[in-house]
Amino acid sequence: MSTSDDMQKSELWEVSRRLIGMDTVSAHSNLEAAEYLAHYLQESGFESRILTDEVEGVKKASVLAWFGPQEPGGLMISGHIDTVPFDGQPDWKTNPLELQTDGKRIYGRGTADMKIFLAQAVVAARQVHQQHSTFKHPLLFVFTYDEEIAGQGSGHLVHNILPTFFKETLPMPEYALIGEPTDFNIFPAHKGFATFDVVVRGKGGHSSVPKQGLNAIKKMSDVIQIIDEIDQELQQRITPENLQLFPECPTSAFNYGVIKGGLATNMIADTCRLNVSLRVSPGDNEEEILNTMRARIEQEIAREMRAFSPECGVFIEHLHATPPMKSPLESPISHLLSRIIEKPVEHGAPYGTDAGQFQLLNINSYVCGPGTLEQAHQPNESIPIEHFLTGQKHVERIIYEWCVKGV
Repeated sequence: MSTSDDMQKSELWEVSRRLIGMDTVSAHSNLEAAEYLAHYLQESGFESRILTDEVEGVKKASVLAWFGPQEPGGLMISGHIDTVPFDGQPDWKTNPLELQTDGKRIYGRGTADMKIFLAQAVVAARQVHQQHSTFKHPLLFVFTYDEEIAGQGSGHLVHNILPTFFKETLPMPEYALIGEPTDFNIFPAHKGFATFDVVVRGKGGHSSVPKQGLNAIKKMSDVIQIIDEIDQELQQRITPENLQLFPECPTSAFNYGVIKGGLATNMIADTCRLNVSLRVSPGDNEEEILNTMRARIEQEIAREMRAFSPECGVFIEHLHATPPMKSPLESPISHLLSRIIEKPVEHGAPYGTDAGQFQLLNINSYVCGPGTLEQAHQPNESIPIEHFLTGQKHVERIIYEWCVKGV
């Protein structure tokens, strides 16, 4: 692939073009892309299974595809099929659903996050399988839906599908490679992520008679004070390992995203809604943190509000959470990845991935793939051509050395 023309005639380009051309925004169905990936791997000699689900009336699908002996020690390669929306991003200069290149970069929604990796992985698997019909360790592909919505697809697999699959069909893999955009940095860890709404329901009235109402905005300020206190406590939980993994922010931390409340300056606000997120460091438990928050809000604020009026109070809504992930810095697969990609394994990813769900099954995961976080979710999303070309080679070597040679 010495020229752009050669690249665009390659199998990798064709698979990437097909995937980019399918609208798999999380709010839409990803079934067409899932069927395409499953069929491609079937034609490559893999067994495959499409697992359908329905989310808010929309058909979704995950893909399992595998090859090799029914023995432990296997490798799982995983990625998500869905993308973030492109409607409402006016700065696009190309068609988001058309794979294009300007000779330096490759453009399209999902090029960085993370359809190019999916294409690299399945094309690499076909190439290795064509050359080596026997594997010493099994290879399992897991492609998920709705990773962009708190990892709902991987969560469904982990809680409902994979335990039985690993018991009846294929032993649980020893390690997993998650191909998120990392600029080919190798991340053995990432924080968890929880997002929720705090809703304060007070009692409205005319602002000239404040005692007749209960101002929801004012009570929300009390809620924020409690969350700030918990945030300060979390900042004291610095461990040497998390300091190495996340030097910029080694602890769990809250963030306030969007706040809305009240109707007019001469009215007592009866409702206030605050969107909050929580980044959870490995070793912390988001449920314990949120339970502490709930208990303090109940004791210090909500109980008194209900005494004023039974319909008043503080409520937590729309909670979604993905777990943190931490795998050993030193392991056979981390050494292999570091040797092939020629980068150290030392820091954690600043974002969450499906790996957090997979670790609930005790699968140690490493996050590494083409593209950069800065390009993900952006208008004119793109990756460098060199990432497009080298990514497939990296995956071929990883599959060959781990699954064929049995390193």
